[in-house]
Amino acid sequence: MVDTLKLVWAAYRSRQFERRHWRWVLDGWRHNEAQGVRYSPELTAAELKRRLSGRRVTRCSAGGVHTAVATLTSNWGVGMVYELQELGPVSVFDWEQTGFLGPVWEHPDALREMNQKLLEFLRRCHGERPIDWVFLPVSGMIVLRSTLKAIKDEFGVPLVNQWLDCKQSLTSGRTVCGQDSGQWDIAPEFDLVWTSARSMCEPYLMLGACPLFLAEGFSPRLTPRVDLDPRHDVGFLGARYGLRSNYIDALRRAGLHVEARGPGWEQGPADLADIGRFFAESRVNLGFGGVGYSMRLTTLKGRDFEVPGAGGAYLTTYNPDLAPYFHIGKEIVCYRDRDECVWLARQLVKDEAWRAALRQNAYERSMREHRWQHRFQHVLGLLGILPSTSQEAPVETASA
Repeated sequence: MVDTLKLVWAAYRSRQFERRHWRWVLDGWRHNEAQGVRYSPELTAAELKRRLSGRRVTRCSAGGVHTAVATLTSNWGVGMVYELQELGPVSVFDWEQTGFLGPVWEHPDALREMNQKLLEFLRRCHGERPIDWVFLPVSGMIVLRSTLKAIKDEFGVPLVNQWLDCKQSLTSGRTVCGQDSGQWDIAPEFDLVWTSARSMCEPYLMLGACPLFLAEGFSPRLTPRVDLDPRHDVGFLGARYGLRSNYIDALRRAGLHVEARGPGWEQGPADLADIGRFFAESRVNLGFGGVGYSMRLTTLKGRDFEVPGAGGAYLTTYNPDLAPYFHIGKEIVCYRDRDECVWLARQLVKDEAWRAALRQNAYERSMREHRWQHRFQHVLGLLGILPSTSQEAPVETASA
């Protein structure tokens, strides 16, 4: 009875997520069509050039880019810091290390104080060595519109947002310090908004933002390739929510040994330093591309690049946004429903040669194309700070 109620609740929440997302997308399409615009990399490049006209954009050489970034370093954000350091000096504002712990957005005075601290931090860094760009992978729960305007007015450097959860949090419906705590109110203030969801580019255009569809990456320093004998048939690293436990239970009923680590699972989260080891100890690394409670609505995930980049065999949800980045069947494997997930997992566990080929092919592709460093080089090329590069993904895919 409890399991049935959970499935009913998950189905209800799934429809909520899907309806809200497609409402945003359709509203964006209709608005943009009336304006005669549609998202394209060319449109983004042209709009970015217009926004940065007359601003301070300094051409740098590789290794000489001074990045100012606000991110937590207790989670995957530290991987981006490692990769940014490959491109030059990095000044990191980690609000937790500054003393702002917990949900600061629930306390307006604390949020305003934190934003003031961010501005003071940028002034100090800029005084020591001019900042070349400001990178803020945050939502309206962390940064205020007034802060973004002050950064542009005072420093004049390119200001870039990254938010990888916008399919479910473009707008939150919660107001903090007079603004929505999602991306809705802050996105137009950035020169460039980096999203890993292609469908969200149209809603961002509707808001007056300058969107860029670009995938996540990985840091080989954070998730290194480790040579270890496998201990688990299937490993999953991530929080327990939605239908994830339903899939895990199905794999276990099929006779597979599944180790799940993360908030909500019996074993709890894995240490950040042990992630690469965990990938190596799993014959198959499982991914879930669903958004919230929905398994039909998919989005790119950090694991999509961390696992292949660490040399793991990766099985995840089929996602048309992911397919161009890897050759499906030769570099990663994708399923479309629970039954196919179980069948493919069993085949992979039995076929050591297939797993070995997947691991090697995906590792080589990832090191060549999918590090965070590659993504940042592309963004900095668009900004005019580094020579432009191409992050056009090949369209060749195969079914598996």
